[in-house]
Amino acid sequence: MATRQTETDMRSVIETERLRLEPWDDSHFERFARFMRDPDVTRYIRPEPLDLAPAIEQHERSLEEWRIHGFGKRAMFEIETGQWLGFVELSPVGPGKGSRDEDVELGYFVEPSRWGEGIATEAAIAARDEAFLRCGVPELIGRCRVENVASARVLAKAGFKRLRLFELDDGIVVEIHRSQRHDWLETPDPRERTASDFNPAAGADYRETG
Repeated sequence: MATRQTETDMRSVIETERLRLEPWDDSHFERFARFMRDPDVTRYIRPEPLDLAPAIEQHERSLEEWRIHGFGKRAMFEIETGQWLGFVELSPVGPGKGSRDEDVELGYFVEPSRWGEGIATEAAIAARDEAFLRCGVPELIGRCRVENVASARVLAKAGFKRLRLFELDDGIVVEIHRSQRHDWLETPDPRERTASDFNPAAGADYRETG
């Protein structure tokens, strides 16, 4: 018989070698709002930095995702210094974005001054493991603009394989990547899982429904 996670279990803190990943709550909003006003942070995801009203809307949506799905944004802090480093998230993709209605997306956003240190990869792997282990999500989607080579590299290191390209309504082209739970389970040691351990299907069976 399957064991249901308690609310406390679902919202427990995840710690990696360098990072403390806290379930999203109101204490994270002010840092999130400042973070999303940085044009370097939003360069590949929005036409302009996030103003206060849409930041509040996104924050409230993140709280709601935790209530509905039992997963969502996690604030990212450096264990050694306590510095805010951004956030990582599991979230429903929704229709019209090159994926299916039921798809869950992995996203990661790191303080620009700390780019290139492997922080996004460390957080992405932790979130991927949470999705496959605690949440039982059968597969994850990762999306990035074609010019965002660094983000595509993070997805590869987290075991994702590129499926295809998709053009959004505004003409922006994104890469759709996928990682599947059954491939993740087949690797012998979660600590040693790398992109070379994964061999998802080529993607011909993947069909967008949204």
